[in-house]
Amino acid sequence: MLQDPTTEERIIAAAKAVFLEKGMAGARMQDIADRAGINKALLHYYFRSKDKLFQIIFQESIQTFLPKIRMLMVESTDVDQFIRQFVPTYMNMLRMQPYLATFIINEINQHPAALWDIMKGNEEKPFPFEAFSSLVEREVASGAIRPIDPRQLWTHMMGLCIFPFLARPMLSMLLQLDAIQFDQFLDERREEIIHFITTSLQP
Repeated sequence: MLQDPTTEERIIAAAKAVFLEKGMAGARMQDIADRAGINKALLHYYFRSKDKLFQIIFQESIQTFLPKIRMLMVESTDVDQFIRQFVPTYMNMLRMQPYLATFIINEINQHPAALWDIMKGNEEKPFPFEAFSSLVEREVASGAIRPIDPRQLWTHMMGLCIFPFLARPMLSMLLQLDAIQFDQFLDERREEIIHFITTSLQP
């Protein structure tokens, strides 16, 4: 028999829905309370502020995402394999929760240490970047890919993936895309990024 969700679970589910619809900036605590079916005072009893609530949601989301990336960094046997798995994994996370993109950028600029603490969780090294770096260097040394700084390759991948989510309003107007067409554009974009990066690495 399924148990009814707790008040805290209802609040978090409601907040995710409101953030998805209105974004971080447009969401109000009253909207979240209404969606959860509670009054605003009770919402504030559980979560003091919208920022605090969002940080909890972000931590939950990022701690689901990061283990997959850590596994890819450690277990990938070649750069091509890593790219073909990283790009859809990262873009799918942003696609399911597009408000995360803006939050990540804002926190990087305003509270980088706090963001890093959230991402770390209980891990001393949330990103085993040295594993990715070694993989790239081995592929360069063997001639499988052209010479490239692993830091530059990582930045290429991250930037190309996150930009459409940060610039969605502008891109939608510029390219004249409705919501359905934009989703189709993201599907095409995912494949284009993979092709663009893997082709650019050919020796």
